[in-house]
Amino acid sequence: MVLQNNLSEKTFKAPMTYYHNSAKRPFAVQELGENADFSVAVVGGGLTGLGAALALAENGVNVCLLEANEIGYGASGRNGGLVCSGYRHDQKWFEEKIGVTAAHDLWNIAEAAKTNLHALMAKYEINADYKNGLVFAAHRPSLLEWLKSDAEFMAAQYDYDKFEILDKNECANALGSDVYYGGIKDNGAGKIHPLKLLYGIASAAVKNGAKIYENTRVLSVEGNIIKTTKAQIRADKILLCGDGYIEGINKKIDAKIMPIGNFVIATEPLGDEILPNAAGGMDTRFVVNYFHKTADSRLLFGGGEKYSDAMPRDIAGFVRNNLVKIYPNLANTKIDFAWGGRVGITPTRLPFVNKVGKNTFISAGYSGQGVLLAPFFGKILGIALLGDDKYFKTLSALKIPDFPGGRFLRFPLLTAALSYYSVLDKLP
Repeated sequence: MVLQNNLSEKTFKAPMTYYHNSAKRPFAVQELGENADFSVAVVGGGLTGLGAALALAENGVNVCLLEANEIGYGASGRNGGLVCSGYRHDQKWFEEKIGVTAAHDLWNIAEAAKTNLHALMAKYEINADYKNGLVFAAHRPSLLEWLKSDAEFMAAQYDYDKFEILDKNECANALGSDVYYGGIKDNGAGKIHPLKLLYGIASAAVKNGAKIYENTRVLSVEGNIIKTTKAQIRADKILLCGDGYIEGINKKIDAKIMPIGNFVIATEPLGDEILPNAAGGMDTRFVVNYFHKTADSRLLFGGGEKYSDAMPRDIAGFVRNNLVKIYPNLANTKIDFAWGGRVGITPTRLPFVNKVGKNTFISAGYSGQGVLLAPFFGKILGIALLGDDKYFKTLSALKIPDFPGGRFLRFPLLTAALSYYSVLDKLP
């Protein structure tokens, strides 16, 4: 039987993901029973929120974290588990849009996120099944040439020497699939078990004094007052870190962050023929396919998006349609887990990191890049409150426009616009 989430986001509580079935919580959380005061309150129990809570707790700040369900309920416990370099745009794009200096500053932040990730795992002895070696596979010959050009550009202009160019045969040998024209292997990127990472960060935050309150939904934020389903919190500073699950709390955020549905499956344990020489892979399609092999040799595969709250009735079948295009030999392989969830995107596919009120801050909208960025961006919010705002200033300078059409028309407008790119994905 496939363990599948097939209910509305508004009705189900505990995600039935591969991650939740293979990670143990090494910590206990507290119950918010009465009104309380904190120096900082963090809303959202994912990688961003816990990254912020840990950074603040390490510095002796009286901090609490409020999560509507259980920590890791959202994208941090449902994503594809890929640790990707940079952002959703390449560095040439950034240089054209914001200039060479600012582009280098952004790249340095993304590289610092890698340093932060490995430092967290080492300091707190977090075994999150991390493995280096992520392949970006070209689904058209022209895109292979673009990947090669980008690798050469990054080596020459950013001193990034971790890209390894793969021809068609080398790509096939790495992935165990011959459907791509070649690609690049990023030996500075890889795959991870995101929920093991999150539980490790949460355990560290609790040990350092942070208070974590689960099943405590935030109803409103007005000035310094947070009203929840359990009690009322007063905080000097408030960090909103719910990504695709933060709707309805702040109008500025609602205008810039839109949740879209993304879907993932995990097969039964497989042999060594899948991903024999890579930690994971993703392709160059706009609606990207992404995959990696788990520590117990399952293929975890994500593909397909929906621009609404509705889940496919058959998530396993929905995702398998993409899986068999890359691994046709897995057409009859048993799917043990199938799930979906929300990912927060912005119109530019760049993170929205900014101040959205007198004492309220946001980091969200990672557009699929959050596994690496979110823990560090949470830390960036935390250390900005402590006076080190260099990274925060760089990120908040990114211009993130509102989605056209407002909250109610943005879904149909985006669906119409992105259908064009979906058609391009299907062209040879």
